[in-house]
Amino acid sequence: MRHSDIGFPPIKIDSGDNIHIITGVSGELLKIDKNLQPIGEFSVPFPSSISSSAILGKKWIGTWIESELRQARMAAFDINQEWLDGGSKADLRSNKGKSVLHPKSNTWSQSLDAEPMGLSEINNTLCFSSRNRGIYRINSDSEVIWKTDFPKWEGIEEAQDKIVGFTETTEGLVLVSHAGGIAIYDENGILIEKKILKLPELITGFSYDNELGWFIRLNGKCFAIMDSIRNLPKIYHCKGPIYDVKIRNHNWIWTGWRHDGVITGGLISTASRNDIGVGIIGDNVLTNDGKWDGIRI
Repeated sequence: MRHSDIGFPPIKIDSGDNIHIITGVSGELLKIDKNLQPIGEFSVPFPSSISSSAILGKKWIGTWIESELRQARMAAFDINQEWLDGGSKADLRSNKGKSVLHPKSNTWSQSLDAEPMGLSEINNTLCFSSRNRGIYRINSDSEVIWKTDFPKWEGIEEAQDKIVGFTETTEGLVLVSHAGGIAIYDENGILIEKKILKLPELITGFSYDNELGWFIRLNGKCFAIMDSIRNLPKIYHCKGPIYDVKIRNHNWIWTGWRHDGVITGGLISTASRNDIGVGIIGDNVLTNDGKWDGIRI
């Protein structure tokens, strides 16, 4: 089956049970099915870039940051409904100080005064951080389950750090920061433990699997692997930044800056590509120019 171009440059894919949602650099959103076929046309519900997102049950939840106008939004969309284009950047500017412009087609939307970061689906709830406000866990209707203080690590300057995301592990609910800060919480949001990972580069993302452990993406030509968050990370070198990681045949595979790769038994194999791999679905890679390509590894 031929997979057509998506029509815009992508930055991320959120994957659900039978649907994938592609985010574009200018706030585009496109739903595709398991065969990579578009479900309707892409839309731009809000005139700003999307900074973080996650699928939560039958809802996609995203955040929009408009730094120039000092505005932020968090909104949810029903995956089974049609998503429409919203207002323009001019509308957003003209609405400043008047009625608040919200993303079109939302099931709920909030105007925020602090940047939300690290949206992560955890057991059908959503965890995220809000700079200078704290750590939140909410349900799909935006009702707060718990809120706790923003963690601080000695040796990490808070103003220069950000929360990358959360994941559920055997040790508890783990928060990971850009500078390597780790915080572990129990199910009620009580802090259990904090530590700092010593890494050669900044963390841009991570994947966790009960069997394989941790794959930590870094912002240069390295990545790290750990069996447990309490272990020392093992550093590996690759050809450039990694943008998406999946599991195939009980091994980590990835795509990224002009290469695809796999690590098997501690050994890395890579294959070059002329473009940049943004996301992986099955044996397919979505590239930064909005085209589908077979994974090279």
